[in-house]
Amino acid sequence: MTHRLSNLRSHARAWLRREDGNAAVGFALVFPLFFALFAASFEIGLFTVRQTILERAVDITVRAIRLNQMTNPNHATIKDMICRNAPSLTDCGTTLKVDLTRVATTTWTMPVGDGTCRDRSLPIDPPGQVDPNPQARQVLMVMRVCYIAEAIFPGTGIAAGLQRETHDIHGVRSGGYRMLATTAFLNEP
Repeated sequence: MTHRLSNLRSHARAWLRREDGNAAVGFALVFPLFFALFAASFEIGLFTVRQTILERAVDITVRAIRLNQMTNPNHATIKDMICRNAPSLTDCGTTLKVDLTRVATTTWTMPVGDGTCRDRSLPIDPPGQVDPNPQARQVLMVMRVCYIAEAIFPGTGIAAGLQRETHDIHGVRSGGYRMLATTAFLNEP
């Protein structure tokens, strides 16, 4: 019995001295960190591209409103033009919300808050506030657009730190984050 026990001890010592698994242990410790860094880099890159596309689409739409290229602008037509100018924003027609507000030039009171985003937990979402005559002359308008985008890697540090939707969809947090674009314009005669 003692011979078997000493034999077991010698095999255990020999096994502990082996070095042929070092690479696998190092890989197992370092790979999650590199993957998290890659996922966070990809997510912030995608966020930047989406934000740039949204802001460009809003600028093109505002230019069309200012130059009277858009007849009878309302929430639906403004939203449709923004979505047509931003084809890479997935599900734009259902997640985009526009708020177009007139600023009184006597008090210069700007709209408060960041603008409203669409509540995807509700089956019907009311349109955003749109001034009835956004093409009136000598009127300062502020347009705020909110788009909700889905995170590719919602657990990464970048996506976790972004302002996300405030409501759950069917009891599950959707992972969508808010993207806001704000611009102001003055219709001159």
